Amino acid sequence: MPRPRPPTVGRRRPAATAAPLAALLLAALLLAARPATAAEPAQAPLAINGFGTAGLVHSSQSGGDFVFDNLQPWGAGRSHRWSSDVDSRLGVQLTANLTPQLSAVLQMVTEYRWDNSYHPFVNWANVKYAFTPDFSVRVGRIALASFLASDSRKVGYSNLTARPPSEVYRLLALRDSDGVDAVYRSHHGTVSNSVTLLYGKRTVTNTRGIEVHSTGVKGIFDTLESGPLTLHAAYQQRDVDNQNPPRGRFMSLGASYDPGPWFASAEWVKAINYDGKGLKVLRAAGYLNAGVRLGDFAPYATVAELRPLSDTGAAPVAQRSYAVGVRWDVARNLDLKLQWDRLKLGDNSYGTLQNVVPGTPRGGHVNLISVVTDFIF
Repeated sequence: MPRPRPPTVGRRRPAATAAPLAALLLAALLLAARPATAAEPAQAPLAINGFGTAGLVHSSQSGGDFVFDNLQPWGAGRSHRWSSDVDSRLGVQLTANLTPQLSAVLQMVTEYRWDNSYHPFVNWANVKYAFTPDFSVRVGRIALASFLASDSRKVGYSNLTARPPSEVYRLLALRDSDGVDAVYRSHHGTVSNSVTLLYGKRTVTNTRGIEVHSTGVKGIFDTLESGPLTLHAAYQQRDVDNQNPPRGRFMSLGASYDPGPWFASAEWVKAINYDGKGLKVLRAAGYLNAGVRLGDFAPYATVAELRPLSDTGAAPVAQRSYAVGVRWDVARNLDLKLQWDRLKLGDNSYGTLQNVVPGTPRGGHVNLISVVTDFIF
């Protein structure tokens, strides 16, 4: 595929080829709006489920683009004042229960990608064998449980906010691995704890059209659940054979509490990259989110921050954000969210903005308005 080129000053980038996605989103919205039907039998031999998001984001900063995913080449602001590319996506998942112990999952997703297209791709594809109800092994393309919302990151309906805080969730570009993992779950009264060990590799194409080869991907992930409380911890590492720095480490801690009338969650993450000379490039990020449920409405507020922990001589990537919003559960499987964000870019920093026009002043504030609808079917 042709490599995308940076936009020229004063020009907006060409629209992505999103007609197929728009048609699929419309069809999926119609399916999602259907009345509820009787639940399907548990452990059906074959199950098909889907999810999607249709969103618009407005940015007050015309000198750079706001993107949620650092593999998106364009976004809201410089390229388009209102962008539908930041959040919109559609996914379909096929689950096959072949035997009581053997199952397989295939998940296809179409969303805005590095090459300015909506070409569908395989997000998950793995086979699982359960040796016991509490011990299983998977082989194939597996999501990395790096965050609280790793499995549901792309399923907007599962997220209470318009999107997870970008300061935290875009800090790690590697989100899945081609390899194997093993999961063991233990139970102690009302408490369950799951430990996952993973090994694999993965190739990801960045916005410059360069394939980044991650090898020796190793991870250990732990999730503890007790009623409305969830605690999560993760550590992973990888080597990159054609990038500098060539070695990366990532760790995270997270907690969420959702008793029903109200909810709260928080995460802290740290990324460390090592170059061949032992130079450490450290970044840390975190957020706190809380809200209440008032019937079908759930107002919420979030504060998040991304800051450097080491001085490399380059301009720092530093940013703090404040967000308020409301989620409206329109139907059993359909929601509508309205969110306002105010980004405070660090001194001498463009924060997480991309495609910045040369000469744009560093620092300052950026205001975002997001209108998002999520659905499952």
